[in-house]
Amino acid sequence: MVWGIDFSPKGTEALYREQDGKLLIELELHSIMQIFNSFDPAPFHEKELDENAEVYIYNTVGEFPLKKPLEIVIYVPPSEFDGETGRTLKEAIKNHFSYRELLTEIELRRLLQRGRRNMTIAVVFLFLCLLIIRILSTFEGGLIKTMLSEGLTITGWVAMWEPAYIFLYGWWPIVQKRNIYRKILGMHVSVIPGSPGGG
Repeated sequence: MVWGIDFSPKGTEALYREQDGKLLIELELHSIMQIFNSFDPAPFHEKELDENAEVYIYNTVGEFPLKKPLEIVIYVPPSEFDGETGRTLKEAIKNHFSYRELLTEIELRRLLQRGRRNMTIAVVFLFLCLLIIRILSTFEGGLIKTMLSEGLTITGWVAMWEPAYIFLYGWWPIVQKRNIYRKILGMHVSVIPGSPGGG
């Protein structure tokens, strides 16, 4: 599949060309600047990738198992191709996804820190709820006592939901995102003058 001006990443493995045992993620540029964020004032080799280009690469890599061999192939206009073009584009992709991986690591670390903090708070709160329920059990029964006991039981366990969710399910999507970024960083990037058809 070739990424052109319409930025439309779709399809299955059968739609991607294969070369030397690797599926090709192909990006055809009408201009080298097309792959960069036009609002980013950073120097050329440090510029942030265009959001559509990033999403295309990320989503395409995410379609396949992480062990599937993939390669990024960028086609640029021959008039804009010189000795520095390949190095610059490869460096730009590496810098961009290295930064994305770093942000994901920070996101994961903060999530787990929040989970640990909230788990501590929830356990203490649940303990206090159960302690109050135990104290209430020493009094004679009644509707108010029953309501308080049941309410404290529910509230105490509800407080455990958020940290339990973080440790059971919440961290998986972030780890998956980080693994995709790492896969992209490990992929070979080829920069070729012309178009996929050899034009």
